[in-house]
Amino acid sequence: MATAPCQAAQRDTIRAYRASSQVLVVVEGELPSPGFSVKIVQRPERIFPPFYEVQQCPLPGFFAQVIVPYKVSLTVNHPEDQDVVTVFHADGKDEVKIQAAGEDLSAYDAIVGGDSADRACPDGSDQATGFSKALSFDEAFADAIAKLPPIEAQHPDMLETVRVAEIGSLFGGIAGFHDMYVRVCRTHD
Repeated sequence: MATAPCQAAQRDTIRAYRASSQVLVVVEGELPSPGFSVKIVQRPERIFPPFYEVQQCPLPGFFAQVIVPYKVSLTVNHPEDQDVVTVFHADGKDEVKIQAAGEDLSAYDAIVGGDSADRACPDGSDQATGFSKALSFDEAFADAIAKLPPIEAQHPDMLETVRVAEIGSLFGGIAGFHDMYVRVCRTHD
């Protein structure tokens, strides 16, 4: 039996926090039953900056029809000169004002900003932080690699070196974290 496709989810609040070039989008709302997972995804429109959508996806099985709250978050690259992020949901879309990551998100801000002196990247290197809600190193590492800025090859045999500067996890907090993170540094010859 095939599972029904994901659809836009109801939302009560959407907040966005800036930390370096990253924006943390946090959505809270209610589901009609515990038979759904919730995620935030980038919409398919080819625009810049991209739009996002909060979706509820049905899980296989039978569930009681009781309303359950949810909280989900996603870290995205977002231009630093943009002060809003657009998030679609079941009731339309919100232009969410991006706030500075405050004291409640100081650990998150330090992770994505690479402010840890004992795990600093070499001067001149690129760095990025990837996340995995499945607590998967492979997924977080691949997300970090995808977030590194593109580089032009200086010569045909240019070698890029990517090293892991930090691995950790965030749980709880105002964003409802349940994420493994991997921060990488990239250098090239």
